[in-house]
Amino acid sequence: MELEFEVEERDGVHRVYAIARGERVSWLSVVDLYMHYGRARIKVGGVAGVYTPREHRRKGYSRATINYALRWMRERGYQLTALFGIQEYYHKFGYATFMGEHVVTVSLRDLSRVEQVRGYEAVLEDNPAYRSREVAVIYEESNRHRVASRVREPGEWRGFRKGVSWEHEPKVLAIEAGGELLGYAALERWPDPPELAVAEVGARGDDYAVYRALLAELYKLALEERKGYVRLYLPPDHPMADLLRAYGCRVETHYPWSGGGMARVVDPEGLFKAIAPELEERLRGLCGSVEIRLPTERLVLRADHGTLEVGEGEAEGVVELGWGTLAQLVLGYRDPREVISQVPHKGRTDLLLEMFHRSIPYVWQPDRW
Repeated sequence: MELEFEVEERDGVHRVYAIARGERVSWLSVVDLYMHYGRARIKVGGVAGVYTPREHRRKGYSRATINYALRWMRERGYQLTALFGIQEYYHKFGYATFMGEHVVTVSLRDLSRVEQVRGYEAVLEDNPAYRSREVAVIYEESNRHRVASRVREPGEWRGFRKGVSWEHEPKVLAIEAGGELLGYAALERWPDPPELAVAEVGARGDDYAVYRALLAELYKLALEERKGYVRLYLPPDHPMADLLRAYGCRVETHYPWSGGGMARVVDPEGLFKAIAPELEERLRGLCGSVEIRLPTERLVLRADHGTLEVGEGEAEGVVELGWGTLAQLVLGYRDPREVISQVPHKGRTDLLLEMFHRSIPYVWQPDRW
C-alpha cells in the first residue's frame, strides 16, 4: 500500500506521521538538539516516541516511517541522529550503540567517611527549575568537552524535565555560598525505597570540595529517609566517581549490543565539516588522505598540517563503514584499531587513528529524549 507522510512541527519537536487511507498508522518524533564535540557541536535529530497502533503492526509501517524520517532529517541538515531504543531493533536502520549505561553505588557505611565541609549552605528545592540559568552555566563548564553531552544554552534551558524516570521531575539539591550556586545534584523524586537516586551532579570548576559537600548532604538525606545506599548515574571518568573511589563504591557499566543510546550518521559530509575544528587540532602536523565508503556514498578526508578538507577524488587509503559504525568512531565509543580490524580496508588508514580518539560519550539522564 502506498503511504503518505506528514510532519507537524512545534517548539523544536517534529512529529512524523505515516498515513494510509486517511488514517495515521505509525508515527515518531524528531527532537532538535546539539551535542558537544570538543570545540565543535553536532546537529542531532533525536528520535523518540516511535509507535504503531496494535492493529497496524507487522505491515511495515514503522520501518517506512523511520526510513522517511531519516530522509527528512538529511534534507534539513541534521548531521547525526540518536535515540534511546529497545533492544535489537534499530540496528536494522543503521543505528549502533554509542554509549554505555554507568551507575556508581555507595553504601551509607562508606558514605559516612566523607568529611564534613564547612563554609557551604545546602538547599533542597522542590522546583526542578531552581536557579536553572546557573545550573546550565555550571553544566556547560563541566561538560563542554564531554563527547555527546547535550548542549544547554543558559539563556534558554528551563530546568530538569526528568530525572532517571520519565514519570516525574527531580528535586534539586544545591550547594551555595555567599548567595552563589557552586554545585548541584538532580535527585529522583520517587526512587525505589532502599535507594537515594541521583540523576546528575555538577560543580563549578569541578571542585572536589563542592562534590564532598554534596556527598555529605546526600548522606544526611539518605539517613533521614532510611535509605540503604546512594546510586549515582554518571560516567565512570567523572570527578565525582574519582572522589567516591577514595571512600569505597561499586561502579557498574553495561554496553548493549543493540539498544540504549544509539546513533547513526545522517549527513557524513556535513558532520565532518561541523567537527573539523576539533579534528584539525588532532591532525596538526599530519598529512594524508583516506576514503570512507558508506552503504550509499563515499567521501574523502584530506589532512594537510592542521587543515581538513572534505570532498571527493583519490585517496591513499580506503575503509568501508556502516552508518552506525562511523557514528561509533566519531563519538569515540570504539577504538579505530579494533574497527579497522573488522571491516574491509586497504592502503593507508593510519589517519583514522589520529582523527578518532577513544572517549566515554555520555548523555546525562535528565537530557534524554
